Amino acid sequence: MPQFDFYSFSAQVFWSLSGFFVFYFFILRFYVSRIAEVFKFRKKLSNAFATSESSVAVNSTYDVILSTHIPR
Repeated sequence: MPQFDFYSFSAQVFWSLSGFFVFYFFILRFYVSRIAEVFKFRKKLSNAFATSESSVAVNSTYDVILSTHIPR
């Protein structure tokens, strides 16, 4: 088993942390922002359905479907 090398350890830590943070910020920038946009759109869409006149019909149909397909 090779001995612990102090000279290469600092370079390995540096590149490991650098790679992690590049990957982390890439994920934050491109994926999390799009997921947040989807959640905002879904909330806006649900608020629009809640204020419309047809929301009662949509909700009652949804409740009927759920009650018929959920085993008790």
